[in-house]
Amino acid sequence: MQGVVYDVESVVMPYHFEFDVENKILLLVAEGHIQDQEVLAINDIIEPQVRRLQPSAGITDLSVATSFDVSNQALRTAALQPSPYPDNIPRFIIAPEDLVFGLARMYELVGHSTRTKLRVVRNREEVLKALGVANPKFERIESD
Repeated sequence: MQGVVYDVESVVMPYHFEFDVENKILLLVAEGHIQDQEVLAINDIIEPQVRRLQPSAGITDLSVATSFDVSNQALRTAALQPSPYPDNIPRFIIAPEDLVFGLARMYELVGHSTRTKLRVVRNREEVLKALGVANPKFERIESD
């Protein structure tokens, strides 16, 4: 995969991964203050987990992020990068707050050509309904 403007070591946003083994759903929970460098490095953060776990769906959950200070240019740049997921894998961004939801929708629209299966939703229940999963058992996993 092509590198991005910022490497993973530049990321200051706390985050962790969880995985539902039965349904093969990879979940990235982004925490803290999200800035340009995190958005630009997110694919490099996710890609090793996708390669290792081969999930059938992916979720990026922004519901516990404390702030989202991302420029339109960084969002557009990130949206045009190749996705870390194969084309046929459904993926979701959970963005409950209006501002973050709007920015995530912009990311979805700009990146539609490389992320045709991406949907922005307000909560985890919407994701699970879309995937037809009733009781996922997410367990925290170590990052590479």
